[in-house]
Amino acid sequence: MKNSHQNIIMQSSWLRHILYWAFAALLLLFIFSNRSYDISIRIVTVAVLVLMSFGLTQFINRFLVPKYLFTGRYFLFGYLVLATFIVSIWINMVCIIAILWVTLTKQSGIALPTVSDLVLLVSGSYLVILFATFVHFIRETFARQQERDRIVRLKAETDLKLQEARLRLLQGQLHPHFLFNMLNNLYGLWMEKSGETPEVVLKLSALLDYMLYECNQDVVLLKNEVDFIRNYVELETIRHDSRLKLVLDFPTIPEDAKIAPLLLFVLVENAFKHGAHRNVGQSDISIRLTFDAIGVDFVVQNNFDTQKSSIPGIGLKNLQERLTLIYPNSHRLQLQNQPDVFTASLHIDFKNLL
Repeated sequence: MKNSHQNIIMQSSWLRHILYWAFAALLLLFIFSNRSYDISIRIVTVAVLVLMSFGLTQFINRFLVPKYLFTGRYFLFGYLVLATFIVSIWINMVCIIAILWVTLTKQSGIALPTVSDLVLLVSGSYLVILFATFVHFIRETFARQQERDRIVRLKAETDLKLQEARLRLLQGQLHPHFLFNMLNNLYGLWMEKSGETPEVVLKLSALLDYMLYECNQDVVLLKNEVDFIRNYVELETIRHDSRLKLVLDFPTIPEDAKIAPLLLFVLVENAFKHGAHRNVGQSDISIRLTFDAIGVDFVVQNNFDTQKSSIPGIGLKNLQERLTLIYPNSHRLQLQNQPDVFTASLHIDFKNLL
């Protein structure tokens, strides 16, 4: 199919060449030549000039234009075009003189063209060359621009697909990461012989349902994300009971506000993992969400045991990469590690939430 399409294009190109140069020959024969001299001389002279013009046009269009003009070597291109024209004029004059000499030797008394007649005829042939070169330049420039646009568009599409694939991979990392942490919690409750274990299993099932079915979308309703965080916090509260001092502050959220899934949750999960799960005594966790005309601000703060070292997990790193991909130049993530308090602040511009 591709070869057939290329053959059709080549055939149509040659057909355009034939029609153009046939028209050029008629133009030179009837417009640019004086009818006062013999028709046989006119026909032969026009034929030679058309052949020379065709060869010169091909040389300029196929060699000089792509190699020098389109590569920005304008001075060299102009110099070579000028030199080519001078040489071609000399060749045309030699050919015309040869035609006239042969004609005179075979037919004496025949009407010959004057110098002005020959100048007019040669000038017409160069107008034909210039027009053909100009048309080729316009078509080639347009074709090259289309090809550049196609490459840019293809690159943009490829980058978008790679970005989407990377985003899916990052989002997919959160699922087993979350499940691993929750199974640890469940194991801890079981080891403590807690009567809350069945309730934990039910809440965990609801959380997993949200992660598996709603979080596969590019965006989710912000109020659903907040509800998910509430359920997660309730689940953690069951385990830590009185040892956990929790401040939860969520405002009324517009129904149409949307956000990429699990962005806010990562900060909450990180606070429990490195705070409440590791602290021996009381754990303080504060979670505040503010929503105004500028954007959304989410601040999570937790205390931690400075005696226990903490190996950075994939959660925050995953969050930073996802924010860069989803909200480039429209988010601000600040992580502050004070002596015994860790604060994570995330701001996302309002325009990206509606």
